[in-house]
Amino acid sequence: MKKFISFLLENYKRLITHLLFVISTFIILLIIPHQTRFKYEYQKGKPWLYDNLVAPFDFPILKDPKVYEKEKDSVAKHSPIYLLRNHEIIQSSLNLLKKDISKIAGTTDSLKNIFSNEASLLLTQLYTQPGIISENDSTLKKNAKLSIVYIQSDSTISEYFGPIFLHPFEAKKIFTEKLKEHYPTLTQHIEQNNQYFQPNLFINEELTKQIRYQLISDIPTTRGMVQKGETIIAKGEIITSEKYLILESLRLEIVRTSYNPFLLIGQSLTIAFGLLMVFLFLYHFRQEILSHFTKTSFILSLIILFIFIAQKVYEWNSKSVYLIPFTLLPIIIRSFYDSRLALFVHTITILIISYFLPNSFEFMFMQYMAGTISVFVLINVRRRVQLFMAALVIFITYSVIFFGISIVQTENIYEIEWNNFTWFAINALMVLSAYPLIYIFEKLFGFLSDVTLMELSDINHPLLKLLAEKAPGTFQHSLQVANLSEEIIQKIGGNSLLARVGALFHDIGKIELPHYFIENQHHIPNPHKDLQIDKSIEIISGHVNYGVLLAKKYKLPKPIIEFIESHHGTSIMQYFYKTYKLEHPGEQINVDMFRYKGNPPSTKETAIVMIVDAVEAASRSLKDITEESLQKLIDTIIEQKLNEKQLDMAPITLKELSTIKEILKKRLKNIYHIRISYPND
Repeated sequence: MKKFISFLLENYKRLITHLLFVISTFIILLIIPHQTRFKYEYQKGKPWLYDNLVAPFDFPILKDPKVYEKEKDSVAKHSPIYLLRNHEIIQSSLNLLKKDISKIAGTTDSLKNIFSNEASLLLTQLYTQPGIISENDSTLKKNAKLSIVYIQSDSTISEYFGPIFLHPFEAKKIFTEKLKEHYPTLTQHIEQNNQYFQPNLFINEELTKQIRYQLISDIPTTRGMVQKGETIIAKGEIITSEKYLILESLRLEIVRTSYNPFLLIGQSLTIAFGLLMVFLFLYHFRQEILSHFTKTSFILSLIILFIFIAQKVYEWNSKSVYLIPFTLLPIIIRSFYDSRLALFVHTITILIISYFLPNSFEFMFMQYMAGTISVFVLINVRRRVQLFMAALVIFITYSVIFFGISIVQTENIYEIEWNNFTWFAINALMVLSAYPLIYIFEKLFGFLSDVTLMELSDINHPLLKLLAEKAPGTFQHSLQVANLSEEIIQKIGGNSLLARVGALFHDIGKIELPHYFIENQHHIPNPHKDLQIDKSIEIISGHVNYGVLLAKKYKLPKPIIEFIESHHGTSIMQYFYKTYKLEHPGEQINVDMFRYKGNPPSTKETAIVMIVDAVEAASRSLKDITEESLQKLIDTIIEQKLNEKQLDMAPITLKELSTIKEILKKRLKNIYHIRISYPND
């Protein structure tokens, strides 16, 4: 039992990482649909590559989606409209009319009564045959000409076919023109009043929609049957639009009716194998991610998130999958890691998604190409204009590939679904959300993106301005280290911007006591001459701890603080160590007393800054600067770091160390203006 507990304690990080991949597999299994897949892949316009396909059972043939949509549009256009007639408005208008007529002066009561009766009868007819609608209701007036209209009045319903509804101004015009034919003088007294003509018909929205929905639901989705044993398509036969519909009908019928008890096992193995590839990639190429719980969970969370979105959008509308900006996945991962990892994770994700989407080849090909292009365009996300350029290139990529595939499938440019290009445009525009998303993920997971690094690389940063003011020599040294480190990383691979920023901030601890460091001792005596050696060691090594405290005070990200902690690692302060040995010959010396109290570099970037920092600082102390002396200095320092095991934890190779030596030698020669020695005549 003790051995088992000991094993768990020693390997708990590795076990947790393995558990993350197992949990991710189960989550993806819960997300994806568990339906039997049609075992044939086919495309319209291409030959059938399998043996003759015979109908395994009777099944209906689905209608062409375009034909079905036209039928639905026709039914919706001609479906009956249900209206409600308001009798209170009619009565109110009649009362107002009679009241106004009774006030007319200069005529007999009998004539007014006759005029009132005829005007009331005419107004009633206008309100009831069939009625008056609002001036804003142009849709009802247009559609009613093609539809049956039912008007509900109290407990009765009247049927009309293509009735002509009146707007208030039209009703008034008819009313006044007819009355003027026989009563021109009396009509003048009432024709200015518009209050007689108010809308009295209103659409019963709920009932109209309910009937329309029912009529559309009753439209048959099929057009005929295929009998069991009937040959659907022969080997080598071209898949026409008709054959494609029959194949789609068979596929949907199999998916709908079949149940395979082994389906879940197959899906589990497929998904597990896909995530295993991610695990193996991290294990072989990015172990620092695999050993970090947050970093591993971040990558797996992104994979699960995009699979979840794809499944939900597909359930809503299969064609709307084109709206999902899958290219955001490699863009986001590239912002925190490298292009190779971003492209690999993107590939595995779209492979899993294509497992449950129709036209999987079309989907996979388009998404892979768009994702690859996005990685190429956004080698780093340092400027906003890059995202706009990426969005444009992604839209062009989608459009060109879709256009090519559509021509192959339809063999007719006029049958291409042009509305898909609108979806591609929206998809590309959604790529612009990468900036806020990168910021959110950066804060949630504590990562460091290129955007933040660009902000930190500004020498107007308050901490860098303070360094330039308090320790100008250290500031110039940091700039040189930053330039050299960035160039080296660009050659051997890695995050050059991270190396630059780390180098800029690596020596900020010297702000506290700048004159105790040689690069700031211009025209002043060395203060270490008056100090005990242990006090000097405390001051020199203390700049690491103070730098960390200062970085935390200014809220620098943890990856930048790692440069401060590791730029000396646990190496020996050679000057004080050798001085002490000379002053105390034969004494047993505790070497650890002369070591820095930092951490050895664990990344390629921190290792480069350590080497460059030591070489650049040491090169300033050379009295006779020649190509040979520089070469010897560089070799000695790197050999020293290797002997002190300062580079054991960093993923850096001997070949890369050789490249580092060459770049340092070349650049330091340029800095110190070393000229070639010409032979004497």
